[in-house]
Amino acid sequence: MYFCPENIIRKQKKYMSKKIFIILLVCSFFFRLQAKEKRALLVGISKYDTALTGYQWNNINGANDVKLLAPILKAKGFKVTTLTDEKATHKNIIEGINKLIATSQKGDIVYFHFSGHGQPVEDISGDEADGWDEAIIPVDARKVYKKGVYEGHKHILDDDLAPLITKLRTKIGPKGVVYAVLDACHAGTASKGLDDDEDECPSRGTMQGFTFTRGKYFKPKKLETANYYKVQKTRQISHVVFFEACRPYQLNREIKANNKIYGPLSFHMAQVIKKFGLSTNASTVISQLNKLITKEGLWPMNQNLVIEKSF
Repeated sequence: MYFCPENIIRKQKKYMSKKIFIILLVCSFFFRLQAKEKRALLVGISKYDTALTGYQWNNINGANDVKLLAPILKAKGFKVTTLTDEKATHKNIIEGINKLIATSQKGDIVYFHFSGHGQPVEDISGDEADGWDEAIIPVDARKVYKKGVYEGHKHILDDDLAPLITKLRTKIGPKGVVYAVLDACHAGTASKGLDDDEDECPSRGTMQGFTFTRGKYFKPKKLETANYYKVQKTRQISHVVFFEACRPYQLNREIKANNKIYGPLSFHMAQVIKKFGLSTNASTVISQLNKLITKEGLWPMNQNLVIEKSF
């Protein structure tokens, strides 16, 4: 056989090129598997469905919050889904959260945001110290209980939301993180110290509890006055942080900024995300949000930011 070094060298180069290509392809595949995705579901309601709710909810400006947040999150690399006004039904919100669970992967950063009305609901299970569950209100939920007509099946209670968030935390695992922002009002109380400018800004929520047996108005057995709460964390699930615009017994007053009306939590959160982004280190967001609230002076009086976190 004729011995040709050039042929051997040529074959070796060709073999090495293929080998390098395969290695790069495999590395690229595993990198895509391990890369963190950023996903967001934004829900905002300004106009409640009067045909379905019987004019029971006043209009607010929750859709403005979504318009503010969506482009900021997209600029930070988030895949954003929005549900506003008539699209923000009970069915669509639950399906939207379930889709987040289905599509999310290990290590993802997930952001859920609700801007709309909230309402205290009489606690049947007995797990609430104040005797009331908290609920966020989809566009097709009524305010008043009426047996055989509306019995609260379209309210989304904290007891409904918590297991969904836990499923999401399990899906993304310990290297991911869930941000849940609720710019709603769990209940109302008499507002004090409001100036004329604030009067044009509606309140989110109601003093009227959704009740099966008690009186018309929300009367907690115990006032929950803490600003921080601890959420359970196990080794198999992600960290989570809930941001809530007010304590369970407080009113959530919208604010005016840049000639538009927003939820106070949404407006301040948007600024923090724009400047610092969202990472798996949620402590940065918490500290910067608190600093901004103190600095700007736009946060409503008699209203306290509440944070529930697993770290």
